[in-house]
Amino acid sequence: MDSKKILILTYYWPPDNSSGVQRWGYFAHFLAKSGLDIQVVTVNPKWASYKNQDESFSPLVKDIKTHTTKTLELLKFYSFVTTGNSSKGIPRGSINDQGSIFKRISHFIKSNFFVPDARIGWNTFAFKKAKKIITDPDNTIIITTGPPHSTHLVGQQLKKVFESITWVCDFRDPWLELYSNANAPQYENARKKNISMEKMVLENADQVITVGPSLAKLLQSKLPPNKQSKVSYFYNGFDHYKMDKIPLIDPKEFIITFIGLIPDDYHVEGFIQALKKFTTTIGSRNVILRLAGNISQNFINELSNLPTIEVDYRGFVTHLESLKLMKSASLLFTILPTQKFDEILISGKLMEYLASRKPILCIGNKKGDAASLIKKNKSGKTFNNDETDEIANFIIACYHKEFVISQQIDIKQYSRESTANALGAFLKGL
Repeated sequence: MDSKKILILTYYWPPDNSSGVQRWGYFAHFLAKSGLDIQVVTVNPKWASYKNQDESFSPLVKDIKTHTTKTLELLKFYSFVTTGNSSKGIPRGSINDQGSIFKRISHFIKSNFFVPDARIGWNTFAFKKAKKIITDPDNTIIITTGPPHSTHLVGQQLKKVFESITWVCDFRDPWLELYSNANAPQYENARKKNISMEKMVLENADQVITVGPSLAKLLQSKLPPNKQSKVSYFYNGFDHYKMDKIPLIDPKEFIITFIGLIPDDYHVEGFIQALKKFTTTIGSRNVILRLAGNISQNFINELSNLPTIEVDYRGFVTHLESLKLMKSASLLFTILPTQKFDEILISGKLMEYLASRKPILCIGNKKGDAASLIKKNKSGKTFNNDETDEIANFIIACYHKEFVISQQIDIKQYSRESTANALGAFLKGL
């Protein structure tokens, strides 16, 4: 197996700062470190539609042979028209169609004429580049990772040209069930096309991998019984080298920290009502609600109306800064979207939350993968959005330091290095 070449096709790559970069940047780094021949095909950053950029991931993959291409898409144009900036308005997932007629029309066009997603314009360039690189298909493994799930269509094309190639398809998120797809204003023809594409990719890929057990189970349900065994999962993990270098701080203030994404359509009402109840119990200790990432302005405005709570919105922060914020918090908060099949959802930051050894308040499916990980590692509690009293009581318990995390629980199995080693063993067995 060591003589085989592994070619990763991914839209997101440094200097972008997405879950895709973190998952495959670390995988590529540790796989190459173990002696595997790793190459990457991605988009040239000058052409890519990246919302946020973070150069701190570039050193991680500096030794990975990377091939970049052009792309042809309209997301930068959309961003410039709506915000006056070519990156600020690039959507994560679906286009927010609230407000202008231009946004509503753009959302409709994207949903019906750019199936499965708006980055499908990269496929032609990615296919041509990968086709040139592949010189020994019998000894080559290609890995396509999505979102954007349009990247998997490149894998489908390559599999047709090189029948003996081994194709591994990575689902970081679901396809049809992804909220941007599930809620899209699509005509029946576009929806059927999406269903057909997902079915084709799942059935034709030699192996399918994903981020957790519930999403693996969902993908298996879409395959005939004799093909379900080709679905496996590998957690994203956390960078224990970075984590270990950052001191664990017990702040004087009570700091509730959120890092990640909260769009306008997330159900945050229960959390806000719980905070209102919590504020009636606050003693002399100052309370700070610290937010970092892409956060709905409506949510920030609602929080700003709460008495005795200081809202500290940091906006986009680097990966290293986000880890420092985690390890200096009193309580970490995460919220997952409410949707069908929401048991599959694992926040991109959850593994790092676990590694920070700070209490975690999770609002989401109480029987989902995120809840299971939190419970298994005795790291916090998960609540439904409408459990206002229970959420408030947990915040109060953390405020009074009645809920603490044991530093003795072993979470090394969730490190990026451990998950990459597991993936490496899997690839060597193909």
